[in-house]
Amino acid sequence: MRPRAVFFDMDDTLLDGYSAMQAAWAIVSAEFAPRVGCSEPDALRDAIKREGANFWRDEGQVGHWRVKLQDARTHTVGLALKANGWDASYAERISVMYGAEHRARLAPFDDAIATLDMLREAGLSTGLITNGPRELQRDKIERFDLARRMDAIVIEGEFGKGKPAREVFEHALAVVRAEPDEAWMVGDNLYADVGGARGAGLHAIWIHRDRLAPREDIPAAPDRTISHLGELREALDL
Repeated sequence: MRPRAVFFDMDDTLLDGYSAMQAAWAIVSAEFAPRVGCSEPDALRDAIKREGANFWRDEGQVGHWRVKLQDARTHTVGLALKANGWDASYAERISVMYGAEHRARLAPFDDAIATLDMLREAGLSTGLITNGPRELQRDKIERFDLARRMDAIVIEGEFGKGKPAREVFEHALAVVRAEPDEAWMVGDNLYADVGGARGAGLHAIWIHRDRLAPREDIPAAPDRTISHLGELREALDL
């Protein structure tokens, strides 16, 4: 059944945060490796990546850090530097430079804006449900002109709760006046997007962008899996 509303996650669903991340860490690591006492930029980047992955592995335990991403990044960079005997006094400077480089390179996926416009032209309501700090997420929404393409916007740092909390999805549904079985949720995070949507009774769609694979301890199984948003348009027969 075609839904009345389609909700989207923002980062790595509509916006290509992964490519921005890869490029930003390459630049930052090359800049700071010699300063912290690391002989190879790749070694610095890999150490930070490992600490970040370990830190965010249990999203339920560290979810409160999502609205303090700058602090969380500084913390994990510091852990990486200390673990390898490098100069941890550079942690905040590394974190700040990364944030600026990532922002400069962030962009929508090629299929994102066209898909949103197509859904709205077809008469469907659209919504954005995103975790993270208010200022950071509002900056992205403004820069990429997303607000006028959304009937509902729910940001963790504004609403007071984030995905996978049921209340987040219920609020978005109330704004667009849809029932859970009349709405789809599209996102790349199996824990927050898929698990949260299914817990609230929505049709959950996992988008992997040809780079993600489900973990063995998959937190929630999606109702549908797509690689790109073009498949969503096909599913809706648009």
